[in-house]
Amino acid sequence: MKFNIIKQIFTYCLIAALAVACKDIETKKISSEDFLQEDLKEIDMRNVDDFPTFVSCDSLLRKEQKWDCFQRKLALNFQESLKRKVIVVEEEIQDTVWLQLAVDAEGTPSIEKFDIPEKVSENLPQLKTWLTESLDSLPKIHSAIKRSIPVKTSFKVPVVVRVE
Repeated sequence: MKFNIIKQIFTYCLIAALAVACKDIETKKISSEDFLQEDLKEIDMRNVDDFPTFVSCDSLLRKEQKWDCFQRKLALNFQESLKRKVIVVEEEIQDTVWLQLAVDAEGTPSIEKFDIPEKVSENLPQLKTWLTESLDSLPKIHSAIKRSIPVKTSFKVPVVVRVE
């Protein structure tokens, strides 16, 4: 009997102590907009969970394999498109053109910047137009994913130009 009374007193004291301690805890209300802004500061947008990819690359399991597949198909598309052009030059050209390619959240590709060597630019003044037009022949692109949300990505793509 004595044990039950001591047990009850201990329980009441514990409840009272918790009630007093909880009264001193302050809770700060954060608006959803403030929470979103704080969360966005922590997200590293330079790194995505999944790179952009073509449907034909989706069956690959690893992220790096999908990215390699995407880059190969992209380069092949530019090469095939340029092969169909009738190009006449006075001297042989073999150089690399760098494109800053973007894929928006809807999967639409665009070229944001061209880095074309002067010799290539002088001999192939239509090259920018041809490369931009070649984007139309690309298969459907799935955009990059960050935290289950489609996001825009931008990356450099080399295009080897070889004209004999």
